[in-house]
Amino acid sequence: MQRLFKATMIVTFFSVATRALGFVLRIILSRFLGAEMLGHYQVAMSVFGVLMTLVASGLPLVVSRNVAYNKSINNNKQAFSFVSAGLVMTLSISIAVSVIILLFPNALDLIFTQNISTSIVLFSLPGLIASAIYCVLRSALWGDKHFFAISFTEFFEQVVRIIICFILFALPIFPNLSYGEKATLSLSIACILSCVLVVIIYFALKQKLASPKNALKPLIKSSSPITMLRTVSSLVQSLIAIIIPIRLTTSGLSMSEAMAEYGMLMGMAFPLIMIPSTLISSVAVTLVPEISSKTDNIDDSSRTHDFAGLKNNITLGINISALISVLFVPAFMVLGSPICQILFNSSEAGKYVSLASIIIPAMGISQISSSILNSIGLEIKSLVNYALGAVALFVCIFFLPKYIGAYALVIGLGLMNIITATLNIRMLKKRDLINGKYLKFLLSCIIFVIICSIIGFFVNNIFNLFLPLFISTMLTGIICVLFMIGLFYVTNIANFKGFLIIKRKKHFKKT
Repeated sequence: MQRLFKATMIVTFFSVATRALGFVLRIILSRFLGAEMLGHYQVAMSVFGVLMTLVASGLPLVVSRNVAYNKSINNNKQAFSFVSAGLVMTLSISIAVSVIILLFPNALDLIFTQNISTSIVLFSLPGLIASAIYCVLRSALWGDKHFFAISFTEFFEQVVRIIICFILFALPIFPNLSYGEKATLSLSIACILSCVLVVIIYFALKQKLASPKNALKPLIKSSSPITMLRTVSSLVQSLIAIIIPIRLTTSGLSMSEAMAEYGMLMGMAFPLIMIPSTLISSVAVTLVPEISSKTDNIDDSSRTHDFAGLKNNITLGINISALISVLFVPAFMVLGSPICQILFNSSEAGKYVSLASIIIPAMGISQISSSILNSIGLEIKSLVNYALGAVALFVCIFFLPKYIGAYALVIGLGLMNIITATLNIRMLKKRDLINGKYLKFLLSCIIFVIICSIIGFFVNNIFNLFLPLFISTMLTGIICVLFMIGLFYVTNIANFKGFLIIKRKKHFKKT
């Protein structure tokens, strides 16, 4: 447990630092691109996300899972075979996809309403090929529990991108390129440099490659369902990017206004809402190799050992992720507008933050539970659960924009994550893989959120009478989070107090 906690702290530190830099990048992009160009950029990046999914989405997790499992039974050669097989597959797919797009770029014009997004996608292709190598080697380091290495490479990529982005925006370099194209060019350059770094780190840590022959077939079999899941997820994001602006025009907006509204929602509001996912990703990054080393197929008893440890790890991951998610809700609910005013000079985006804060817990549970299902050999069931949730999302974004505008996307994402999270938890409980009564936990969290939100609204109104916006916002946010932590500690929800006591005892033993 102590080793797991230390690894989580390392990953969390770098994840928070990386996400903070990501916010700096978001602010730079929002200031230079403006809401409408940011909307086109978001649409193009959603397509890049689909391409990345086709190239490598299922492979990293499966490579990591097999490296962790094979090294736990001292079969290093087979672990290295999976790494080589992953490289063969990702490079083949990424090169083929890039060549097809370069030969037939007009096909993208059939998807986008304007060719601005098409040119942005073309500038992302070098990054696609570099990422094919990067993601496999990084996943191998992940499976071997080199958490500092994988965290640092991600941090490095973000630093490089901000530097290059700033240079391209501030200096008269490539004057014929739009800001959207320059932003994507910075992405490709950062991906290439990060790829070089991870190759150096991989071999410096005495990792190897081996013949991929025996690993290709099982890798394809295991990664296909996960790739399908994440391809569907990326397609959902792309379809959202295409459908929402079009459907918003039914509420009376012009296409330009609709793109600006979408850019505000996805380029400003949702990066804030996704902050908890950074911390949850840290939990997932450290837990997945632990879980995978105990089983690579939970429904096959011969492939599973240390069931009690497996159950404890899964329960711990679910509980911590739920607590992290709920902590942020009152602060975002109360402070959506002032936060967006401070960061993006757009209080309008804050209305989406305040509403979307309600769906953060469902997003957190859906995220961690999907990672767990994928790491224990239940990839297909995870795909089915996600697809069922996606149906509800598309119903919302197709029919509701006429009546409630862009809020339809927030409601749709909420329903999708509630359905997915519920089905995932049910699947884990059916296999006796989690402890605790989650209905009681859920009701307690709702009550805590209501209490802390009321307190937040009250103190924020008082602070606004005599304090500058930034100071009053910061103090209100701190108070909301501290009150939530206090309620968790006093009521001992999800064994919160016991978790802290364990850490304290281990600290005293050490000293």
